[in-house]
Amino acid sequence: MIEKKELLKKISAIEQSEESVIAIYSNHIQNVLRYSTLDEKVQSRILTMLQKLDVDMQTQKSYTKALIESIEKNSKDVY
Repeated sequence: MIEKKELLKKISAIEQSEESVIAIYSNHIQNVLRYSTLDEKVQSRILTMLQKLDVDMQTQKSYTKALIESIEKNSKDVY
């Protein structure tokens, strides 16, 4: 069991961690591609996947925001 305040704190920490990891990963891959000898088609596909990852992260953020709002509104204090 976990108290509401602690649960919200952990959810926020996880969200921040996910955002920073994806940003680091994405920037690193884009920098590597600048100096890569990979075919342009392959590079384009990789960049498309990174864009999808960003879109998915934004979707996840909206789900997380809704979850946080739901927990905050709930009178329940232990989960």
